[in-house]
Amino acid sequence: MASNVLPLFWNLASSSKDVRLTASADLIASLEGFQDVFLANKAQNGGDSEDDEDDEDEDEDEDEDEQGPNVAGTKMGAPQDEDEENEDEEDDDEVDDEMLGMDVDDSDEEDDDEEEEGAELDAKLAKDNAEDVVYTVKRLVRGLASSRESSRLGFAVALTELLSRMPAVTAPQVISLLIRNSSVSNGMKGAEERDMLFARLFGLSALVQSSALFAPGSSRADFEAVIDRLIELGSKKGWLRESAWWAVVQASEKLLKSEVAWKEDGLKALLTTIKEEKGWTQEKVALVLLLERETPALDLKSVLSPTFKHTPLLANTNLVALSRILKETDVEGDEEGAGSSSTGSWKAQLHFVWSLIFDTYFTSSVSQTGRAPFQDFFRVVVDESLFANTSSPQRRFWGFSVFSRALPLVDNAQMPLLFTPNFMRCWMNNLSSPDRYLHKAALGIAKSVQDIVKQNPKVGFTLLSRLVGKHGRPDFDKVTKTKTVESIMSNLSGEGVGEYVKYLQGIILAGEDQTGVDAKAIEDRRKWALDQTLALCRNASVPKEDSWISSVLDFLLVHGFFVIRKLDKKSPISALHAAPKPALSEATAATCRARFFSCLVELTTASNVHREGGSSAQPAKQQGCDEAGRLWLRGVLKTMMTLEQDRKHVEVMMDADEEIKSVRQGAVATLDGLKKASGDQAEIARGVEILLSFATLQTYDENEDALDMLEEVNGAAGQLFGLTDDAEEDDAAPIDVLLDVLIALMDKGSNDLRVLANLVVGMVAPAFTSSSIQHLVAQLESSAAAAAAAEGEDDEAEDEHDHGHEEEADDDEEDEDEDVEEDEDEDEAESEEDIEGDDDEDDDMAPVDPAFRQRVVDALKSAGMAVDEDAEGDEDDDEDADSEVWDDEQMMKVDEQLAQVFKQQAGRTRRVDLKHLQIESLHFKTRILDLFDVFARKQSTNPLALDIVLPLLRLIRGAGATEGDLANKASGILRNRLGKAKDVPSSTDLPRSTSILEEIHSMARKASSTDFSALCSACSLFVSRAIDTAHPASRVVVETYRATLEDWMTRKSSLVHPNFIPDFLRRFPLRAWPLREDLIAHTGSGKGINAFRQAQAFGMLQIFSQQLAVIAQSQSQSTTSEDVAAFVSSASAAVCATLVHAADESGSDWKADRLRDVLKFALALARSAKSVLSPEQVVAAWDLPALRETRDTFAAGSRTGGMKAILLLINQLEAVLGGGKKDKEGKKAAKAGKSAKGKKSSVDKTPGEHEQDDKMDVDADEQVLSAAPSTSEDSKKINKTKTKAKAESSVSKVTAKPSVGEDKKDKAKKRKVDAGEKPSKKVKVKAAL
Repeated sequence: MASNVLPLFWNLASSSKDVRLTASADLIASLEGFQDVFLANKAQNGGDSEDDEDDEDEDEDEDEDEQGPNVAGTKMGAPQDEDEENEDEEDDDEVDDEMLGMDVDDSDEEDDDEEEEGAELDAKLAKDNAEDVVYTVKRLVRGLASSRESSRLGFAVALTELLSRMPAVTAPQVISLLIRNSSVSNGMKGAEERDMLFARLFGLSALVQSSALFAPGSSRADFEAVIDRLIELGSKKGWLRESAWWAVVQASEKLLKSEVAWKEDGLKALLTTIKEEKGWTQEKVALVLLLERETPALDLKSVLSPTFKHTPLLANTNLVALSRILKETDVEGDEEGAGSSSTGSWKAQLHFVWSLIFDTYFTSSVSQTGRAPFQDFFRVVVDESLFANTSSPQRRFWGFSVFSRALPLVDNAQMPLLFTPNFMRCWMNNLSSPDRYLHKAALGIAKSVQDIVKQNPKVGFTLLSRLVGKHGRPDFDKVTKTKTVESIMSNLSGEGVGEYVKYLQGIILAGEDQTGVDAKAIEDRRKWALDQTLALCRNASVPKEDSWISSVLDFLLVHGFFVIRKLDKKSPISALHAAPKPALSEATAATCRARFFSCLVELTTASNVHREGGSSAQPAKQQGCDEAGRLWLRGVLKTMMTLEQDRKHVEVMMDADEEIKSVRQGAVATLDGLKKASGDQAEIARGVEILLSFATLQTYDENEDALDMLEEVNGAAGQLFGLTDDAEEDDAAPIDVLLDVLIALMDKGSNDLRVLANLVVGMVAPAFTSSSIQHLVAQLESSAAAAAAAEGEDDEAEDEHDHGHEEEADDDEEDEDEDVEEDEDEDEAESEEDIEGDDDEDDDMAPVDPAFRQRVVDALKSAGMAVDEDAEGDEDDDEDADSEVWDDEQMMKVDEQLAQVFKQQAGRTRRVDLKHLQIESLHFKTRILDLFDVFARKQSTNPLALDIVLPLLRLIRGAGATEGDLANKASGILRNRLGKAKDVPSSTDLPRSTSILEEIHSMARKASSTDFSALCSACSLFVSRAIDTAHPASRVVVETYRATLEDWMTRKSSLVHPNFIPDFLRRFPLRAWPLREDLIAHTGSGKGINAFRQAQAFGMLQIFSQQLAVIAQSQSQSTTSEDVAAFVSSASAAVCATLVHAADESGSDWKADRLRDVLKFALALARSAKSVLSPEQVVAAWDLPALRETRDTFAAGSRTGGMKAILLLINQLEAVLGGGKKDKEGKKAAKAGKSAKGKKSSVDKTPGEHEQDDKMDVDADEQVLSAAPSTSEDSKKINKTKTKAKAESSVSKVTAKPSVGEDKKDKAKKRKVDAGEKPSKKVKVKAAL
């Protein structure tokens, strides 16, 4: 019965795909079971008689009559008569005239035939299938028209599966049901009509997908009927066209792959349908492509003509017309949307015809003669059509989608062909700005390209050359504001990097290899190639292989320092195999040299893996080396010297004299001697080798101080490693000379030189001495004002020197004879030339400041000597002006005015220069701090690390408003490098270390901010660790902290921050243990400067109380239990004394909050003492009678008597020390305080919170007033009352003891209450009783 499968339909409409598929599988499985039972019963009964069949036919007829007249369509594939259509439209009394897919005939005979045909099909369906199957088929067909959730999808899937697995349900039966249940009438609304159209589309698609049209017993008429219905659907509604034709293509494909007897006839009918379709659309193209692929021998000339002249469809001559069709434009024109393929609305999704095109090119194994290569197809159909200048953004979006689909399919050789000119232009334009219409689509393309390179690094170079090549931009990443090129470079393989390097070198050598390119464009292109070469060396993700690195260094070396005279094809240096055309300019050669040194620095600072003992040895990492472990600097220096000797093929651009050559040879000899260094000296020797090699290479460039630097480094290296004996007593230490050279490199302002200097400092830092640190400190202490003053002194000395020369020249002029006058005429011409040359130089000078010029004019006007600039005089006026002579008074007046103007200008210029000097000084100090950072990071265990503490602290303390970044950098070095160092120096000079520690504490006493105090604390702890490690028996650290503690506790103006001493106590409680007596002493009345600092002293003592167990068990110092007991006794006495003093009138500065802190310490001390000391020692250490007397005194105080919370804390302390009943009462008092404060009740608290109740909340002052007694006598009365009530309660519990069962129930209920559950009414009643 239908009720058996009815529940299985419910989940077919689910929005979840998995649920729908599961429901469909369950439904079909149930139907198969019903069908098997039905067929078994039918075979057992031997079939039905003819009378039964007639009876069933009559029943079906009656059912059809009840449902209404059934109108069936005419025979599929047969042309319809226009007269019949007109008659159908005129007669709407019997049937609807707008039924889709059928022509209504008004003849009674025709209607009767259709009704009889539908009745026969239904009767056949009922005869051959189980009742549940028949019901399911009819319901699935009817359900296709439902728009509820996803019912249409679920019903279509179930119908497809049913048709594919139950051959008894035939295609004609389903077609008949589908046509009758998806008819469209005039009275339907738009939504209803749409549902009917979708029902017919999904039903016909189910027939195609299930292959029911090609099952045994199927006919050509069924196939043609389905095809006609689908084409008719596509023609009726444009938005259904693509989906309907997709089903047509699927049906055609299944026909071509089937083995039905009417296959040829069906193919002919299909061709007839194609010919009858007017115009060319994307759907028609898709069908033709399918036929060409599946039936290569089929002649389609008649189908393609006259639009396409040749076969196949993808021939070169057909691409232009095909591009218009795929662009949805008129085949004859260029207007978008004018073709018959236009659906009236644009869709972002690509048409399914592109899938067939990609299958034809990339997945089909059938080769067609005459088919255009994919390169030509993409260029004509995509680049010149979808990406054309006149294309709309919608068509360009299609182009991006086609590119994304094609990119993963093409092979490595064809991939560059996709980056066509129009595509690159459109892609870069849309990447350049987020405001572009297709910006997101362009970003998707960029991500796709990067993903392709990640998956296949071999194509990295191919894509990279396209992005920065002819159709791209050298600055692609900059223009597009992406990191596409950088990402591709990071994912290049070693082979790809080598190819890219050759590509870049080809650009430099060939100069773009274009005849019409100007020189400036060639220079820019070459400079870009050099920058890309440097980017490869700097990118840490690029695999550093010796092959391409050697090629890069050799290329830059040859073209930066040499001129190729003759090619040497056999040379191992690849750069000599080709010469640049045109030749490199001086500017390009200078760029080559700059990039050469930058690449060297990058490679030197990078770590590389090499094998010291061959390929079988364990790999090791070393900086600046190739795979063989040799420095790149040494290899390049060797190549440089080899080329210098090869006069036949190359010529040095800057030839050196004999002195420079001699110094170079000495440096090479020193480099050879450094190889002998071993052990601790090996790292230092490697750093010196790097610096010396770099200094030697610098002499080949136009650097003024390169020779001096090389001599200094060479001499210092020889002295440092004992390679030379020419040292003098007055010479500086060799390591200081090297440090001075490194500081000079930092002063140059080059980032590459700064990186190199930091690297070398880290290597040679073990050889630093105290003078080296002082030399670095001196650089920090220099100021811009001192530099300006020194510069001013130099200027004054030069002025005096020039003035002396002028006086000497005057004396010489008085002694000159008349021969000089005779020679004046001869030198007149030369003097005129010199004047002209001076005029030229004046023209090249910087323009005068307009404001300064105006001030000069105003000065002249004030002296009455101004000339009208707009006046135009003749020659007579000029003569009059020349003949005018100023007298002495006028000259003096002008001189005074001009002197004042120039003095103001000089002062203004000096201020500007001083500001620039300050900025340069700040940058220089920042770079010097980099050296301190390297030293602190590498040499935290070096005793010299202590010497950098005070200079950096002074720098931070004295930093001005403009030196905030400098101070922050210095703070980071002290805090992160030294304050967090795991290891400290193991050997230090005690007097020097003591002096440093005392100076740090002196700064802490004057600290103006919390940050600086914390920094002083970190430095003090570092120095303290170093002293304790090197001198364990020394008491310097404790004494220094004792002095600081004394200053803070006794001097009111002390600026020591409260956390300075506690930091030491927390970090080193064992070392700080001797300070306990001082802290206890400072808690007494009159000892501390005020109550606040005395309370802070108790807080410091609490740190000791928390570490009592560690202190008592420590083996490093002789601390006995008696010492701990003595500490507890002294501290308890201090607590009592403080409480007594607070109760007195003189203790008015002791407020409740400070007393709470004191009692917190007392409670913590009591608990710790009980865990460390024996009960006897605890009793001896804590004088309980004195504590009670103190409580009474405190309660009797006029000011303290009202501090009920403090009294409760005292009671709790007594309970903790006394234990037993009083301890419990203390807990109850604490809980009462909690409850009075308004916190959770005991019923609502967890067991953990019950434990926390022992630690009473000391903030409940006002809330516990009602719960606490006002006097000691009242307290005794209340305690007696509580004891009596408790006794009565216990007696009542014993007398009213419940039975065992009731006791268990009560306990269970009590557990529920304790766990937080709400008690029942019965429990509440019992609790009340």
